[in-house]
Formats: sequence, C-alpha cells, structure tokens
Amino acid sequence: MNESAPRFSLTPWMLLGLLLLVLFLVVRAPASLLQRVVPAGTALHVSAWGGTIWQGQAAWSQQGAAGVLSWRLRPWWLLLGRAQADVSAEGDVPLKGAVTVGVRRLSVSGLQGEIPVSLLQMMLPPGWQMPGVVRAGNLGVARAGWRDGAWTAAEGELSWEGGALQLPMSGQLLQVTLPPVRITPRREGDALLLVLTEAGSGMALAEAKLLPDGQVETQVRERLLRYSPSHRSSGADPDAVVVSTRGGR
Repeated sequence: MNESAPRFSLTPWMLLGLLLLVLFLVVRAPASLLQRVVPAGTALHVSAWGGTIWQGQAAWSQQGAAGVLSWRLRPWWLLLGRAQADVSAEGDVPLKGAVTVGVRRLSVSGLQGEIPVSLLQMMLPPGWQMPGVVRAGNLGVARAGWRDGAWTAAEGELSWEGGALQLPMSGQLLQVTLPPVRITPRREGDALLLVLTEAGSGMALAEAKLLPDGQVETQVRERLLRYSPSHRSSGADPDAVVVSTRGGR
C-alpha cells in the first residue's frame, strides 16, 4: 500500500506569520530609506535622518526656513492600503497634524501651527507675494492624486496678520496693504476654493480656485483694490469682481 506524501499548504497561521515578519522588517527599517521619496529637483533639502520608518525624525530646510520633522506611523492604516502618520515640526515651522498617503490619495488633516507664506506659494495664485507667516487652524485638505486630480475635502482656515500684498494686474504689479485676513478653503465640485476675507468684518476680498488639472482661476473684488494708494475707485460695488485671471502653476 502506497501512502501519499503530506501536502504543503499555506495556512492562515502561516499567512499571519508572514505578515508579522513584513511588519517587523518595516519597524526595523532605518528612516533614511525615505530619502528616496523626497522630490528631486526642488529646493527642499532633507538630512540627519534618525529612528526608523515607523517612528523617526529628520532635519529639513527650504527657502530660508529650517527645522526638524518627527513622525509616527499608525499601523492599522496599512491594512487599508494607506500610510498615515502623526507629524510634528519644530523650528521655523512649528506644526502638528496628520498626513495620509495612498496610491491615488494625499491628504493633510488637523493641521495647526505657523507656516511661512513662502512655503505656501504653491497654493497662492500665480504672481501673488505675501510676507510673514500664516497660522493654520485645524486645516485639512485631500486630493485624489499627488500633483493633479480632484480635490475631495477641505476644512479649517488660515489666518494672516496682514501687510503688503503684491499681485499682478493688467500686466503690472499692484501693491496693496491689507489688514488681518483669513483664507478659508472650501471644496467646490472637484476644485479647491480659497476665499480671502477681512478678519474683522468677514467681507470678501478675493477668491482663488485650484482646478484638478493644475489651472488656477482668480477673482479680485473692488474692496481689495481700495487698499492700494494708487487705485482710483470708479464707485463700483465693493463686492464687484473687477479682475479675473486663469493660468497654470
């Protein structure tokens, strides 16, 4: 009588063991491996990696700002095919919040702290220049893609203490000196709408719409232009849109 040889099968316990092995390797992997995901050809410089991919820190510098970024991954999100981490920054950009990265998703949530305006230049309409810092209050945005794609969520606000704002108008640069303002993000269809208002009165000054394809539509109201000494008001309604532009980033 011939006895059949036992067959090898991948049992649920073996699958669990393999999963735990992969998890162990991720926990032990050095944080410096993340250097490969830092965008090439940008002004962002990252160095002094420490800790692991799971929990680590790194020094960064960009456009005159510098600091130390720390993170800690939330393990259960890996089971959903996403990586989510609690992050905090010290230095020129004191911030804390959460970042989620997926195959076709990038989001920031619960962001609080101060951000130099120079680091937010990618969110401002082309040609706009604002000095100083903005304060994030529970800011959150999400996008179905890294560089382009539909915007899927927006909440919180940014506040700016005011000062000199430079913006292009009719082929020239217009200088205005604004009081404290708020920038409120809203989702409008697949676009991200940034609404600029006076902090005190809540009156609208301008809007910028970031479209999924990278285009930016800007509308400036008469009220904002009246903060320029060189502007000659035509007596138009302060809420009237007097400048509209569209362009790529």
